[in-house]
Amino acid sequence: MSYSLSGTIQTIIPMKPLATAKSRLKANVDSSSRTAAILMMLDNVIRAVKQNAQTNCRIIGGDNFIRQVATENNVEWLPDPSPNEGLNNCLWNAMSQAYDSGSQATLFLPGDLPLINSSDILKLLAASQNLTHTVLAKATKDGGTNAMLQPAKQAFKPMLGKQSFAKHKNQVICQSIPFKIINSPGLEFDLDNDADYEWAVENVKGFQAEIDWWIKWVLKGENSNKIV
Repeated sequence: MSYSLSGTIQTIIPMKPLATAKSRLKANVDSSSRTAAILMMLDNVIRAVKQNAQTNCRIIGGDNFIRQVATENNVEWLPDPSPNEGLNNCLWNAMSQAYDSGSQATLFLPGDLPLINSSDILKLLAASQNLTHTVLAKATKDGGTNAMLQPAKQAFKPMLGKQSFAKHKNQVICQSIPFKIINSPGLEFDLDNDADYEWAVENVKGFQAEIDWWIKWVLKGENSNKIV
């Protein structure tokens, strides 16, 4: 199943280096499992995006582990050009570059959505009404933003962080931007802390097996010196 659009969308997934990513997982989750979870979720998000041919995917930031996941999925990886300027500046710069290169819209997705699948992407695209509406998806547990599709003519700088969903919603209302809010299971849950990890192990089918596979993937890369 696909959803036909009159323009192309640049999906942007910003990432941190593994050493600093998911710091709230460091309490009770061992470092190998934390690393595996980050890479596994990124891989899952990329695969969901790639199901639609009109949606390109670009990973911004991270490290050589993140770059390797992008490479193996045949998507573009770029280093964060300004790592000290924060997430919102990084994302806004990437969005501006996409618009300048001809993309009709950009789609921000975080890399920590273990439940996302292609149907969630299709819901985002359909809600945009052929890229005429900004589309927002809320992180249910903390009021963050787990997806934001912005047509080029309506774009504004993201305000990711605490209660960002409310900020983004207020922004589109204040600017009279047509928008849709979608509720989709794969976009509601992002994995941030130990409690989220434990919930996923207990409730997401195959989650622990995937973690085990990615632990082996990392070790294989380290042992063969493919990832430095």
